[in-house]
Amino acid sequence: MTRPRFRPAAHLLLALLSGAAAVVPAAARAQSPPTWETVRTLARERAAKPYLERPGSLDPFWTNLKYADHRKINFRRDRSLWSGDNRGFQLEFFHPGWVFPKTVAFHEVAPDTTRLLEWNPDFFDYRDLTVPEGTPKPDGFAGFRVLSPLNRPGELDELAVFLGASYFRAVAPGLGFGTSARGLALNPMRPQGEEFPDFVEWWIERPEPGAREIRVWALLDSPSVSGAYQFRIQPGRGTVMEVELELTFRNDVELIGISPFSSMMWYSEFTQPKPQDYRPEVHDSDGLLIHFSELEAAWRPLDTGKSVRHSVFEADKFFGFGLAQRDRDFRNYQDLESNFQNRPSVWVEPVGTWPEGRINLIETPGTGDGSDNVVCFWEPKERPKPGEPLRLAYRIQWIPEISVAGLSKVVGSRRSHHVFPAAEKRQDEETFVVDFTVPANPVDDDAAPELHVEVDTNAKLVEKSLLKNPDTGGWRATFTVQIEPAAPASELACRLLKAGRPISERWTAQWKR
Repeated sequence: MTRPRFRPAAHLLLALLSGAAAVVPAAARAQSPPTWETVRTLARERAAKPYLERPGSLDPFWTNLKYADHRKINFRRDRSLWSGDNRGFQLEFFHPGWVFPKTVAFHEVAPDTTRLLEWNPDFFDYRDLTVPEGTPKPDGFAGFRVLSPLNRPGELDELAVFLGASYFRAVAPGLGFGTSARGLALNPMRPQGEEFPDFVEWWIERPEPGAREIRVWALLDSPSVSGAYQFRIQPGRGTVMEVELELTFRNDVELIGISPFSSMMWYSEFTQPKPQDYRPEVHDSDGLLIHFSELEAAWRPLDTGKSVRHSVFEADKFFGFGLAQRDRDFRNYQDLESNFQNRPSVWVEPVGTWPEGRINLIETPGTGDGSDNVVCFWEPKERPKPGEPLRLAYRIQWIPEISVAGLSKVVGSRRSHHVFPAAEKRQDEETFVVDFTVPANPVDDDAAPELHVEVDTNAKLVEKSLLKNPDTGGWRATFTVQIEPAAPASELACRLLKAGRPISERWTAQWKR
């Protein structure tokens, strides 16, 4: 099964198809090099005015392109920005069309000048795509990609992509694209509908020769908010982005998602029943990890059922959170084209002091491997008031693995469902099997730890056991619960303890009828 190189989320399609034209930059902006403070000022000024919808101007020929035709249009590598300059980075731009109808203004920022990067059809190779004579040319680009040596010295690879609404994503050495991040999420899965802010204008700082990072600034806008973003992008063992943001809201928003990212989970080893598909598992991420404190971390296996599942984790203070792809064994996917075992894990760490808040995980039913159906973000407990800027900074990394030092991690989550005859007067039972790695501290491997199981009032613990797993060297926890007949859902958890001290992540799951 062939999957698009860039796979927009199903809810992203609605945002992209709303249509818009490029922001015409003010002439004054091109007269002197802007700074991070300049972009913040522009965002505040914009937020003080009513939102102005950008009129659509892209010709229907481009907006009506199908995926197969749009992917024929390639940016010419020899026309990339800074080609041959040995600056450590090059930029290529995306052609608008298909589900990317919005054009965005781009500026190159040099020490003594700033210039608008104007549209040029010679930048693109249309291959065998026939463009009718007289078709109006687009007035700008849809997005951009950052190129840098990643896997082999001197050879350029795609490092990061910014394309569609406020979406962006990156890779790490030896890994491909997977989970996508966003600048901001507003009212995801709310009855009134989600609002999709756009990055409407970009300033890209020209790196010095041999630079090890590239810095870009973005102006974000939507009916409810205007904001400024600074990204410092650094390749390495993983791709790191240092992000600063300032948001000024025009009006109240019910649910604000900071540092949101989305991923695809169709089914995994934890899913029951599984779809009829030749592949054992299909997902870009298999779990959410939250690092609360030194020896307190929660792992929740991702899963999708018949209805939306919304989990909230109080996180007034935390070290980080992220979506992980822990299963790296091809045998558990069997997909030679998608190579799900090579999806990156994504990790977010707050920088500086953040206000009180909580982490949200929203899982919607999976219908295939073509769209993102899992959304994760941090939400401030106290929503910012209109006109009062919210300033935050965080670090987001695309890396092979995320875990917490000193704690055994969860590497397997499975379950079995049993329904007994009514004559036996027994409630539904669910059995859960959780595999933990070898204890992180060798001292903790001398004797069996204690298996601590937690169930809420909607369930009753029937039995539990802990066995050494000879295949992994770690521990396998098994426990069975009975769910109350009228209970719509139940929260469950387990972890390993030694003398009352956690030695593993806290496995958590939400059973839902």
